[in-house]
Amino acid sequence: MKFRVDFDARRCGGAGECVAVCSNGVWTWKEVEFRFLGKRFKRLIPFPENQEKCVGCKKCEKICPTGCVRVVEA
Repeated sequence: MKFRVDFDARRCGGAGECVAVCSNGVWTWKEVEFRFLGKRFKRLIPFPENQEKCVGCKKCEKICPTGCVRVVEA
């Protein structure tokens, strides 16, 4: 069975619990640019870069404090 991670970067707080809890290497850090009050900012957020490594354990989904991660069957 294959799985994929649905991730809403707009809701991500960037703490990285998902990166820490994933022993399969699905998550990596990615620099993103965003706008806030008319200014541009850059920051690092976790990103499910290696989706093919997801085994569907849902540890990242369970630990995410903002609920921006969902693991679903592909």
